[in-house]
Amino acid sequence: MPRVRRGVIYSFLIASTLGVSAIRSLADNGWEDHILSLTWDNDATYGTDRHYTQGVRLSYFSRDDALPKWLRRLSDWLPAIGLDVQARKFGVALGQEIYTPADLQISTPITTDRPYAGWLYTRLSLQRRGEVSPAWLAKEELSLDLGIIGPESGAREDQYIAHFEKPQGWRNQLKTEPAFDLRYDRRYLYRLRDSAEQWGVDVIPSFTGVGGTVATFLELGTTLRFGYRIPNEFEAAKQPTPLGYGAYLFTGAEGRYVIRNIFLDGNTFTSSQHVEKKPFVADIRVGVTFVLKRVELTAAQTLRTREFDGQKCYDSFGTAMATFKF
Repeated sequence: MPRVRRGVIYSFLIASTLGVSAIRSLADNGWEDHILSLTWDNDATYGTDRHYTQGVRLSYFSRDDALPKWLRRLSDWLPAIGLDVQARKFGVALGQEIYTPADLQISTPITTDRPYAGWLYTRLSLQRRGEVSPAWLAKEELSLDLGIIGPESGAREDQYIAHFEKPQGWRNQLKTEPAFDLRYDRRYLYRLRDSAEQWGVDVIPSFTGVGGTVATFLELGTTLRFGYRIPNEFEAAKQPTPLGYGAYLFTGAEGRYVIRNIFLDGNTFTSSQHVEKKPFVADIRVGVTFVLKRVELTAAQTLRTREFDGQKCYDSFGTAMATFKF
């Protein structure tokens, strides 16, 4: 092969390789930085006011590998099964969840419906990301939730603010109980992209295990994302990545085997109102996310199957989330 032609071919291959690498780094879109998210759930988007009726969570994740020394030691000690850890974050969150029966005007306990309950908690998290294989990335989170159930959660007062007519049954809510959950979540990412690496599809299988006084369950799920310049929050970027605009649609489904749910089973150590829970529950979710450089805005709707015996119909709630990368 003539030397000039060979040089042109080599130059083209090198340029192509660098170009693909640069485009792939764009997809990270700042997820290696600090992450602040505000999430709000409410069933008003479905025209109802019952069961899981409202939730709010403010969460923060550090920039990559900015772990406290004690957490770095814990991460080094914990095995990473099947995962080549390439980036780590620590996270903290503050959240509240509110649960009510369907009829808010009855002041006496409703034995055929779930009890009133509130859950105020803080969450500490360790996140680890990396490769599973050349084609698959993974992200895992180990979290500890600590909080309080009962009047101290503030659920009654917060729901009063949101209603012109005050719910009448909060005197029957679950009793005061300090509570905790230990959570493990692992998600995998497989990406399909067009030749320009702009439009694509993401496949995200997941596994979640939770154990504690609030909830104990095992869950399997899958999420599909389709859109333009979908951020890759699984990537372990080694340097700041360029920011861009994008948007994508997503849908997902999760099924879980429920061993304990305090909001259905009632208080752990004292007698309280309760209902007979169903062991298998599923969620189906659809939504859209807009990527505006350092800001991502998400809207979603979740359909949840019946959670207890005697529940007349499925529940549904909307989710709004704003994420800031800085």
